[in-house]
Amino acid sequence: MQIQNATDFSLKYTLESGQSFRWNRIDNAYYGVVEGRILKITQKGTTLCVESSTDEDETRFVSYLRHYLDIGRDVPKILAEVNNDAYMDRAIQKLWGMRILNQELWETVASFILSQNNNVSRIRGIIRRLSERFGEHLTLAGYEDYSFPSPDALATATNEELLACGTGYRANYLRDTAEAVVNGELPLTAMKQMSYFEAKQELMHRNGIGEKVADCICLFSLGHLAALPIDVWIKRIFETLYLRRRATHREIREFAHSYFGDSVGYAQQYLFHYVHECSNWADAEHLSLIESTVTAVEKQCESTTS
Repeated sequence: MQIQNATDFSLKYTLESGQSFRWNRIDNAYYGVVEGRILKITQKGTTLCVESSTDEDETRFVSYLRHYLDIGRDVPKILAEVNNDAYMDRAIQKLWGMRILNQELWETVASFILSQNNNVSRIRGIIRRLSERFGEHLTLAGYEDYSFPSPDALATATNEELLACGTGYRANYLRDTAEAVVNGELPLTAMKQMSYFEAKQELMHRNGIGEKVADCICLFSLGHLAALPIDVWIKRIFETLYLRRRATHREIREFAHSYFGDSVGYAQQYLFHYVHECSNWADAEHLSLIESTVTAVEKQCESTTS
């Protein structure tokens, strides 16, 4: 199948920017597991060629994929709205076409519970082992993988089984959240209709889901672009580039929302991936790109405290 007119879209930057942990690049193709199927996607210009391990209704499947890859959203308009300084402009130009995925909710909840105090390589390994043990075996033209475990499968898993997959202290959080989904205490279907604030609060009621994990879920699955996940990298980025001092999460959040507006989630994703692509992201030349912004922030802070 083909997805035509995927303009202003980069498969590489979208799938390699740390949003999802199930995609692997082999030569010029990306293989990943999405909602119980293996997908193989390649990009040529504005055309995406897609193969699936299951039979699909083409019209419905193309519509689904356009939503999953966020192709239907007017991202150039969003990027224009957050392009407030020369540093952000450089990040946008380098990573042009990167989109924020709209991922399946349960897998996103579980994956970002596992992401706490962890790195991407280890997260991917844990998810792979959980999928091998509790998911279903899948194949596509010689490529093998496993579906993500259902809430029922993880809710009934023993602590020893989860620990054997490398979950560590996150095992209890994962199983408890799976149980909450199964018994309806965490209403995933209803959450899709909630506002950003309501969904975030609902998630944070669960033991093991703090503000950062809740914001990741809201941004990468529920489509709330106002979500701002603050991990050690985002904290470092805003302290180094904009505030030029150590700051609390609340201070960073207040500045980021004031500066970038309701699409701050897209702004942070471009900044996050840019600093991982450019080792010199905080050198003097880069910092000079936003000196006027820093000065304006300092003046605003002075007027607020005076």
